[in-house]
Amino acid sequence: MKPPRTLLQLITAALGAPLLLAGNAFGQAAAAEQGVEEIIVIGVVPGGASIDRNKLPYPVQTADAAAIQQGDNASLADFLRRGFGSVSLNDAQNNPLQPDLQYRGFTASPLLGLAQGLSVYQNGARINEPLGDSVNWDLMPQSAIAGVTLIGGTNPLFGLNSLGGSLGIRMKNGFDFEGSQLGVRTGSFGRTTAFLETGGNNYHGTEGFAYYLNIESFDEDGWRDQSASEALNAYASVGWRGERGSINAELQRGDSNLRGNGAAPVELLALDRAAVFTAPDITENDLLMAAVDFTFELTAEQTLSGNLFNRRNTTDAFNGDGSEFGVCSFGGIPALIEALEDDELDELGLDDDDLCDDQFASIDALEDYLNSLGSDDEFNLEDFTDDLSGTRRLSDEAINNISQRTQRSRGIDLQWRNTAALAGFENQLIVGAAYYRGLSNFDSVLELSELDPLTRVTTGLGTGTFVDAEATSVETATRSTSLYVTNTTQLSDTLALTLSARANDTDVRLQDRSGERPELNGEHRFLRVNPAAGLTWQATSDTTLYASYSESSRAPTPIELACNEGVFEVAQRFALERGDDPDDIDFECRLPNAFLADPPLEQVVAKNIELGARGSLSLPLTALGSIRYEVGLFNTTNRDDILFQTTGRSTGLFANVEKTRRRGFEGKILGNKGALNWMLAYSHIQATFETDFNALSPNHDFADDEGEIAISKGDSIPGIPEQQFKLVADYALTASWQLGIDLLANSGQVLRGDESNQLAPTASYAIVNLRTRYQYSDTFEIYARVDNLLDRDYETFGLLGEEPGEVDVPLITDMTIPRFLGAGQPRAAFVGLRIRF
Repeated sequence: MKPPRTLLQLITAALGAPLLLAGNAFGQAAAAEQGVEEIIVIGVVPGGASIDRNKLPYPVQTADAAAIQQGDNASLADFLRRGFGSVSLNDAQNNPLQPDLQYRGFTASPLLGLAQGLSVYQNGARINEPLGDSVNWDLMPQSAIAGVTLIGGTNPLFGLNSLGGSLGIRMKNGFDFEGSQLGVRTGSFGRTTAFLETGGNNYHGTEGFAYYLNIESFDEDGWRDQSASEALNAYASVGWRGERGSINAELQRGDSNLRGNGAAPVELLALDRAAVFTAPDITENDLLMAAVDFTFELTAEQTLSGNLFNRRNTTDAFNGDGSEFGVCSFGGIPALIEALEDDELDELGLDDDDLCDDQFASIDALEDYLNSLGSDDEFNLEDFTDDLSGTRRLSDEAINNISQRTQRSRGIDLQWRNTAALAGFENQLIVGAAYYRGLSNFDSVLELSELDPLTRVTTGLGTGTFVDAEATSVETATRSTSLYVTNTTQLSDTLALTLSARANDTDVRLQDRSGERPELNGEHRFLRVNPAAGLTWQATSDTTLYASYSESSRAPTPIELACNEGVFEVAQRFALERGDDPDDIDFECRLPNAFLADPPLEQVVAKNIELGARGSLSLPLTALGSIRYEVGLFNTTNRDDILFQTTGRSTGLFANVEKTRRRGFEGKILGNKGALNWMLAYSHIQATFETDFNALSPNHDFADDEGEIAISKGDSIPGIPEQQFKLVADYALTASWQLGIDLLANSGQVLRGDESNQLAPTASYAIVNLRTRYQYSDTFEIYARVDNLLDRDYETFGLLGEEPGEVDVPLITDMTIPRFLGAGQPRAAFVGLRIRF
């Protein structure tokens, strides 16, 4: 079953013609992109080399602090979804601060278990976390951001993980923000956000010092049950600026407690969209980050710039879930065993009561009996009773996955720029070197728990019994050294050539800290030189055409190396050497709470072709006013892409896929006429597997006896909407009062776990958001917004999990469909006040 193929089908299927007519009645007004700069910083170093936007042979989207503030969104990721082309969000966790961001089919997400494909930099510091390249949106205070730049394509200047693009975040300082501002917003779901910022400088044309301080908070009960979250971020900057250079020092502290209880079974959503399947799923982040960036003019033609940073983030996770164990009594003694699957027992006409009430003297006797019944499946039962610690009180109702990971990263990036002419041509040469080191300590335990039958929550119900065989204690280290160069030559008044290359040397190490799991130990090295070349042609004073070819690469992260499909051959070999039963090795990893071993994955190599145009229209379109446009085609091919193969709601394996492709068209039109500013954006993205292979998906209706499905060349990659449409507009009713509206429409997407495309995708959807603001004076501004104005029920994400009824509690026990969806937020209203002084 395929989602709608045309733009008209997409919008009308999701909204209906009556809504489109109603939207026109509003006048539809908003500017999604404000303050687009014509000079763009190249690379990741703040204040470093920059170039005229018209000389860049790839797409660039930018926004400044005013646009971010006017958007009044829940997170930076939410702002990008509403205002930037080809960006969508998946509500995999159903928490506004934990979305999966998709750009051109590549991911930046806070969740381990997703193959990340976007690099993210804050003031030049890489903030992809070292364990899994994940990105924590809750640690990015929106009110402290001076601007964002999203660059498309596999640009080698941005280092590892820039497979689909790179996001640069520039923070405020006292030179670009002066004065003080207080903002407070409150509304639906008990959500209250607030910020206070102050900054200033004594710069008088030659030199001076500056300071900036920002504190931002977020607190809500959440629209779903058991989903209260809070976050607090503090950011400070001090700097100096002189005639020939500048230096800035930044310090950030972040603390968050997030509850995102994930996707819910479709049958549960049909009864209550706010209900959760099992809970809680708590993530607590504790961040401390310090950074320094500088730029100095060596001569009139040479500049040296750079940055260095040190970042530490400690994440505590607590996840309550259904149990995978069973409690059986053998000879009057209770034992904890691997759960017997209901489906397998049903085929034999049995249930637990027929087997676990002292009918057998031992687990071996039970296993022999089951295998004597002639089932197609061979039973290989495992007894965990001797692997227990703590109180040893047993329960097969639920489990608590409890983990802590401390991730530390530090790095330095130096960049030399020379603008001297080359053979008589205007030229800019940039040479840089970068060093990055990421360290992670990961510890996890699994606790047996009881489960509240009404709320399906395990909080406070842990038995104090821990399954030692499921515990993990591992240390990882990633080191990456890079050299890069880019040169832009103005071949004529209208033609510019850019040549670039980056050499990466990356080393990843894993070390078991418990002494019990030597199979975890390993070291891997990845080398790669990534080239790029591009041309821009200013065809007219209003039109620039560009074309480019580029390559980038991503080394497998420690968590991917520790949990992939080849892991079990190594783990089974070590089990034999220890004298253990190799068949007791489970064929899955629990994320983020288990590692098994580390046979190597190959690094991902992305090759991208871009063709595009940008400019303005000087046609006599007086009814529309001035028009700017951006259109482009892209084709990105990944070799040895990394796929997470789902074996359950939170379990699975990583594996290389020989070839995948993401190609598409993206277009954007921005206009203004009088009091009206507007933007239209459309993206068509085909993300496909380009090779035939089998993948694990044991909960799939068409899985074979090995739990695998057959993927064919051309099948769509899960989680990526093929079509996106955005209309954003602002209309100034008076000089002080603005009304804004935006329409977001996405086609459906393939479920994660249905890589073979044999099941129905999620439904297409479209939502309308309304906002307004009134500038009472230079000091006071009030604003309001309504999200999902028409209160549409929609889903942004889907996956296959275990049969819900395996969690044997009221309401859930009779549910049989293993289809889980991430429900979108219902209608919500918020009001706020900003005071400038």
